[in-house]
Amino acid sequence: MPRMLAIAAMRSISRLLLPVFLALAPMAASAQLAWPTHPLRLIVPFPAGGSADVQSRVIAQGLSEALGQPVVVDNRPGAGGNVAAAEASRAQPDGYTLFMATTGTNASNVSLYKDLGFDPAKDFAPLTLVTLNPQLIVAAPKYGDIGLAELVTKLKAAGTSASFGSSGIGSSTHIAGVLFNRITGAAMVHVPYRGQGPALNDLLANRIDVMFPLLADVFAFIQGKQLKAFTVINAQRAKALPDVATTAELGFPKIVLTPIWTALYTNAGTPKPVVERLNHELVKIITAPAFISRFEAAGYEIKSSTPDELTGFAATETQRWGTIIKDLNIQME
Repeated sequence: MPRMLAIAAMRSISRLLLPVFLALAPMAASAQLAWPTHPLRLIVPFPAGGSADVQSRVIAQGLSEALGQPVVVDNRPGAGGNVAAAEASRAQPDGYTLFMATTGTNASNVSLYKDLGFDPAKDFAPLTLVTLNPQLIVAAPKYGDIGLAELVTKLKAAGTSASFGSSGIGSSTHIAGVLFNRITGAAMVHVPYRGQGPALNDLLANRIDVMFPLLADVFAFIQGKQLKAFTVINAQRAKALPDVATTAELGFPKIVLTPIWTALYTNAGTPKPVVERLNHELVKIITAPAFISRFEAAGYEIKSSTPDELTGFAATETQRWGTIIKDLNIQME
């Protein structure tokens, strides 16, 4: 008898609470669907006009259309991307601030700088990878149509009268040059520039000898026969340059670096439904035929991911670049 009374009481309570649950359900759904209610900001660690900036603006336009809110691109160059990353890390964890991260900001800079002002692994919530971009070895036009082995011989013979240009101390183009010197025995002098554009101008004018640029930054020059790609500094050939052999294939297996990447993050602590919505919309944009055709034509490989995949990828990249930087004894102030 007591059991029957208990069951009856539970049924009565259920009947009383059901209208409450039904009333709250639409409120919960509308609260979830209410995001976003105002514009978003996408922080980019490079000046307007660069490759990461162009990607960001295309993505911002697509995301704005998907979410029904403006997505404002905010360029914050400086300190190898650390200025932008630190700014992004201080935003509220509400999904209204996105960050276009790179290999530098979220992997290699951890080992280059003593104090970043942020923690890439703890301060950000991963959303998706965007692109991969391998580095190449290119030389001044004065070297003509020789092979990599002959180029190395000439550079070694030139000693410190030969030079390589980079987009700045601590950049991937600098790290590649130091690695090249170490492995080949060359003694090229490093000439840092404020970006790859000025360095490329001096390379084309034969004022410096070699560069180690990102493929996308010199793809048009290679297609126009103004520069020759001697090799791809990667374990695999580049999709955009299938006929160009890798360093390993040409007898230099220790001159290998993983492709430079871009990825999108928001702030750690952002509600999971918002992260999932952002990932869903961003992956749709990145994998759309229009995005793929535009950026593959510029030399990129498109590579989207889940948040968990990006977490693992960034951790592996941080360790890999850290080992190389420590071995080469490269340190920023």
